[in-house]
Amino acid sequence: MFSGFEVIPAVDVRDGQAVQLVGGERSTGNEYGDPVAAAERWVAAGARTLHLVDLDGAFEGERANAAAIERIVETVDIPVQLGGGIRTAADARDLLDRGVDRVILGTAAVENPELVAEISETHPGSVVVSLDARGGEVVISGWTETTGMDPATAAAEYEDRGAGAILFTDVDVEGRLDGVQTDPVRRLVDAVEIPVVASGGVATIDDIQALRNVGASAVVVGSALYEGRFTLDAAMAAVADE
Repeated sequence: MFSGFEVIPAVDVRDGQAVQLVGGERSTGNEYGDPVAAAERWVAAGARTLHLVDLDGAFEGERANAAAIERIVETVDIPVQLGGGIRTAADARDLLDRGVDRVILGTAAVENPELVAEISETHPGSVVVSLDARGGEVVISGWTETTGMDPATAAAEYEDRGAGAILFTDVDVEGRLDGVQTDPVRRLVDAVEIPVVASGGVATIDDIQALRNVGASAVVVGSALYEGRFTLDAAMAAVADE
């Protein structure tokens, strides 16, 4: 899935605009304009993968920014992974057949774990299970509902069901630009053989290196890039060939 450690820019879409939330709160965060322009910016900067999220879809349970997402998929020429509002195998397969490289399942995977296996049967390795955690517990429905699930235990179960990777978002630090917590990521890496993609809290290139050092295969970066804390080029150079 990843030929080497990747720094993956995030393009989160709310009401047709690129945004970055703080702590997963729907009404928070800053807007960064046209999501297609944002995607093109990161491709031009050298991104090898894009991370797309339909935030309205994540909160409402059905995809609400399909037009903007479709324009991004049609415009860029690098792999994209998409989450937010994907609830059925038919929806996931349709997206995969139309050019999305990987679908991210969070709420749907928790509510129907067999969905991961169902999609993987026809599109092996294409499902990324999103385990978003607040206070060490998996949360769903746009991070509004707790589940009581332990992320590491859940990751191993989804690996058995055919997940191609695990996306772990640390909601406690998401969007705050205060730095990462590496212990939860290390626990997931130790629990599975498939790639773990870390997300949440990245403020510096040192944070990216720390996540790589505990075994993450990639890191999704949003606010730090949009706010100019560092450039994508500098981040990629810092972890190249390590």
